Amino acid sequence: MTEIKMAEKMFAEGHTCSQAVLAAFAHRYNLSHETALRLACSFGGGMGRQGLTCGAVTAALMVLGLDAGRVDADDETSRDRNDALVQEFFRRFQKKYKTLDCNELTGIQMSIPEARALAKEDGTFDKVCPDVVGFAAELVTELLEIEAD
Repeated sequence: MTEIKMAEKMFAEGHTCSQAVLAAFAHRYNLSHETALRLACSFGGGMGRQGLTCGAVTAALMVLGLDAGRVDADDETSRDRNDALVQEFFRRFQKKYKTLDCNELTGIQMSIPEARALAKEDGTFDKVCPDVVGFAAELVTELLEIEAD
């Protein structure tokens, strides 16, 4: 199963957007499935259900960091490479969705429990989020392939 399909499946099973994206790629970096789920948990719903940056986006950035992030503080080459990948991810994501913000993507205020309940009831999360999760995983896959070349 591709990472894209895995992310979509995990989201459909009830994991947050951030958990689905990070856990789908965890095997590439010897990161346990459980560790990936725990690490990404706080980023769902736009960072702790605050509606800020979409969890699928923050998890995608974690994957890019695992792949290209710098380790040595003075390694500007790695930092520049990672920043270029992040900026390209942002460019492509915003081209499609016009925003990185969970509240804007979903059209609800994630910090309001009643708004989340209504969105769950009316299918907002089922209509919006699976596409966002799949697209974030797709972009990461594409960027990692470019990086590998």
